[in-house]
Amino acid sequence: MANNCQNIGKSELNKENKLGNLEPICALVEGNVTLTGGRNYDSLTLIRGAIATACSNNSISGFAKMTEGLPSHTTCLKKLHGLNMEELTLNTPKMLLKAGKGILKKGQEYDFAIDITLIPYYGKKDKKNPKSPIVGGKRKASTNYFVGYLTFSVVNMDKHLILQVIPLFRDSTNLTAIKNCVDLIYGYGFKIKSLMLDREFYSAEIFSYLKESEIPHIVPVKKNSDELKRQLKGKKSKSFEYVINAKSKNKLKCKVKIVDRVIYMKGKKGKKGALHRAFVVYKINTSPKSISERYRHRFAIESTYVINNKFKVRTSTKDHVVRFFYYLIACIIQNFWVLTKWKRFAKIQRGPKVIDRDKFPLNHYLAIIFEESMTHFRILRIDEIAIS
Repeated sequence: MANNCQNIGKSELNKENKLGNLEPICALVEGNVTLTGGRNYDSLTLIRGAIATACSNNSISGFAKMTEGLPSHTTCLKKLHGLNMEELTLNTPKMLLKAGKGILKKGQEYDFAIDITLIPYYGKKDKKNPKSPIVGGKRKASTNYFVGYLTFSVVNMDKHLILQVIPLFRDSTNLTAIKNCVDLIYGYGFKIKSLMLDREFYSAEIFSYLKESEIPHIVPVKKNSDELKRQLKGKKSKSFEYVINAKSKNKLKCKVKIVDRVIYMKGKKGKKGALHRAFVVYKINTSPKSISERYRHRFAIESTYVINNKFKVRTSTKDHVVRFFYYLIACIIQNFWVLTKWKRFAKIQRGPKVIDRDKFPLNHYLAIIFEESMTHFRILRIDEIAIS
């Protein structure tokens, strides 16, 4: 029986080896994104080109000019501008889950995180249109305007999968996005061990929804009242109840539990004295230190932005649909990388599955995909493009 299982496992790996790493990604995108081909090329060529461009951190224009096998950059961009945003957003969670298929199991509980990333935008802004994809924000990179995405991920160790990416519009609300993500979790049959949010989600409206839905959550506190600042003093860690908007006549009031962890800096980072790290906590019964340490896992979602910036397609297009497609390609590649590590780089030992992360860095995976893509394209030689 054991030998049969081993043979089945080997046959599956052999099948994967024949498919390579590029083609499963291409097949997933082609099956869920409508891209029309042309006279001498098909949609798969465009998708391979987009993936190869991302892995080389190039632009479509740059990649098309330096290779043979891809249509002109004008043709590529014309086809990409024909992408349908409704189709992309509808199929995004399906593609992301399939890219990490087999890692998560129904009925199991996981730690989830939701965050917002803003990418600087320098084009024209339609300030009157509530459906505009250009959102305002705190000044960064010499602009107050951004293309924004809300990302939703599993942040358990070795299972850092992106499950949803939602493009932000001017009339988008954080509460609506959270409800979308929660519905997705229950739709997949997963359980919520904890939902970790950033300070930008700190509001009575969101806490009321999470409490009514019985969703365990951890959110850093915003010290925006004199009463809260007074409570967050002292030399010992503690827990206490606090009412958000207690003195407001118009705003929704919500009672929450706050866990305050006190850390003595002792000269770390040039600081001395007591540092207070406070969190709104619900249905998670652990010590202040454990809450603080647990919340550190949320920063796994921050790392996805750093990773995406290293290999997403470079662009200056004003078309938010094309920008979203490029961002989605990067997220799908990330999930396939996590899946590859989960299948092929688990340490042989008893107990829980542990991945040897040092064995297979992302740069190695991107190099393999790019090498496979170059069996379909060819780098032009100097004498083929020289003008003298």
